[in-house]
Amino acid sequence: MDPQLQPHPASLKVIDFSDWSCNSTEYSDSNEPILSTTFQPEFTYPIFGDHETIFGYKDLSIKLDYTSGALHPYLYVDYSEKYVPVSSSKVAADNVIDTLDQYLPKGYLTNRDSFMDNVKTDAKSFKPMGEKITEYTKEENGSTLNFEIFKTSFASAEFREYHSRMQLFVLLFIEGSSYIEDDDEKWEIYTTFKRDEDSTYHFVGYLLPPYKKKGHGSKLYQTIYQIFKSRQEICEITVEDPNEEFSDMRDKNDIRYLLEHGAFKGLKAPVPADVIAKLCKEFKLTNRQTQRCIEMYLLSNINKLNPEEYKAYRLQVKQRLYSFNFDVLREMEESERKEKLHDTYLGVEEDYHRLLEII
Repeated sequence: MDPQLQPHPASLKVIDFSDWSCNSTEYSDSNEPILSTTFQPEFTYPIFGDHETIFGYKDLSIKLDYTSGALHPYLYVDYSEKYVPVSSSKVAADNVIDTLDQYLPKGYLTNRDSFMDNVKTDAKSFKPMGEKITEYTKEENGSTLNFEIFKTSFASAEFREYHSRMQLFVLLFIEGSSYIEDDDEKWEIYTTFKRDEDSTYHFVGYLLPPYKKKGHGSKLYQTIYQIFKSRQEICEITVEDPNEEFSDMRDKNDIRYLLEHGAFKGLKAPVPADVIAKLCKEFKLTNRQTQRCIEMYLLSNINKLNPEEYKAYRLQVKQRLYSFNFDVLREMEESERKEKLHDTYLGVEEDYHRLLEII
């Protein structure tokens, strides 16, 4: 755990705290039948706190099962022993069910038989809501798998109910995420589903762990980008506070798209501001994202043995970095500012090399 994070409050009051606590993201093997897919959450701090610790139980097991299409959830909590505080202590076991109840949709299931009935019913009857935007296939283990992307909005009451079941995955698998308000009908929600040969649909959505690193994120991004790029009322496509994993995926797709459409043809450092502005307008990317893609392209073609060419490239990158970090850098002495700018540049170039290896 990060030493800067606050520990669970009970850790300072209960001597045998470690005997009664567990990490809320840890996973143990399941004995579910083969038709199920199990995986652990990547993040639980939005629910259980930054310490990601649950106190007050021995052998605590929390199972949250979903039907794979309609996402009807089933919660089961089990433990071998619950902490009983001494008479002088005010420390009590965490109320796991009450905590999860704040994040789960109304009417979630707690009866296993009812859940299994829903599994069977959903397999036959569930169909994704909204408009099918595109479909594609992926080859996996010698089989051709079918996937479809649907567009929906909160104008649909049926989808608002469905979204209340799917939104918990955002907290569990996307770092720094939060819920969005479902009373704003301007939101456009794009969701990926896997379609079996018998037309049974399975939620892929926010890219759950079984579907990661298989190209689905790139396909979803490419689909949304091309839709937005074609819409006259949209001038710029931006991403609010992307995490590192998403940024890598976006960089990879943006630079490939720009390469395929000849955006870098004839470019050499320093690239004039009017050329950058023209590319921003044509491809509807932010100025910063456009410059980053240009910088990666130039780095992949630069001759570092040519001192003038390499210097021109470094100065172009540093100029962008200086502008982006102006408020911080202007407070520094000139020598400190130059050193900081150079160190930042070295980090950027190293990261570009890493990205170019996967492009």
